[in-house]
Amino acid sequence: MISLVIPTYNEADVIQDTLKRAAEVLQGSGEPFELIVVDDASPDGTAGLAEALSAELPVRVLCRKGERGLATAVVRGWEIARGDVWGVMDADLQHPPEVVCELLKALRRENADLAVASRYCSGGGTVGWPWFRRLVSWAGMRVGTLALPWTLGVVTDSGSGIFLVRARALQGVELKPRGFKMLLEVLAKARYQKVVEVPYVFRNRTRGQSKLGARQYVEYLISLWGIGRSSGELNAWIGYGLAGLAGAMAYIAALVGLENRTDWPLAISLLLAIQLGVLASFIVDNGVSFRRGRAATRSLAASRLARYERLLLPGALMNAAVTYLGRTVGIELWGAALLGVMASACWNMAFAAPGIWAIWGKPLKGVGGRA
Repeated sequence: MISLVIPTYNEADVIQDTLKRAAEVLQGSGEPFELIVVDDASPDGTAGLAEALSAELPVRVLCRKGERGLATAVVRGWEIARGDVWGVMDADLQHPPEVVCELLKALRRENADLAVASRYCSGGGTVGWPWFRRLVSWAGMRVGTLALPWTLGVVTDSGSGIFLVRARALQGVELKPRGFKMLLEVLAKARYQKVVEVPYVFRNRTRGQSKLGARQYVEYLISLWGIGRSSGELNAWIGYGLAGLAGAMAYIAALVGLENRTDWPLAISLLLAIQLGVLASFIVDNGVSFRRGRAATRSLAASRLARYERLLLPGALMNAAVTYLGRTVGIELWGAALLGVMASACWNMAFAAPGIWAIWGKPLKGVGGRA
């Protein structure tokens, strides 16, 4: 059975259409289902309108008082769910209910534990969004994936509001989500092996009012912080920063030392100093930043170093070019080297960091900590 939770607050304009469309789609799947509406005491009568359909559709309504929030509403709905597959979908019809059927097919076909509808995988998208909203949405997903590459890197749309998960993947798991991004909590805590994504097109709502505001964005960032602490990714980021600092210091010290003690061409000194900096960074990353992740991979240190060097190569070339250019225009060598380090750091943060984390892989559960 599929238990689809639909959290609501002041959705009287659309709730009946949403339930009818969702029921029609799920009836076509041939599997038993239930629609669980969790309403936060909407003053516009949303709960009553949903309850009115319970005589003709498998609709259950749970009214909450004194508690608010989309993600916590989903948890309450799952607590009373009877199905072996649990799902969530917003009530505003921005997520087409028809996507639920595609998610179910993918979940069953691929024998997956989690099926996520994505705006950002091939075939997905948005309609009617101004460029600024597209930018904010993309940036939010990018920040999340960059901050939590082990947790959120398995999907392209960690902010999706429509997904299915097998109940067994959450059995015994304590869910304490914050804000409106329930998928973050599931990705962080569920016991899943395989994830599939289904593309969909997100559309602007035509009725009702959006609940998205500045508070929700702040809650999103707070959620990322909390998940990072519990998953160990925050500590890994601290180590990653220390590795970068160690590499920068080794590079600058070596470059300045070579200039003062040898008469080698700057290009040769740059190559040697950069290699020393990369090695220093790798030693810290391998021994500190991703120590727990080493259990997730059987690769030898030499193999990890080779991949590490390859990923850092573009940033290293940028470093060398900026340092060389700075020196030719009269900047002191240490200052030019510092500019080179800053340029390569920005490049690596934007393009190389996810690949670097993947070298070691996500720590195995129960190995060296809570992850």
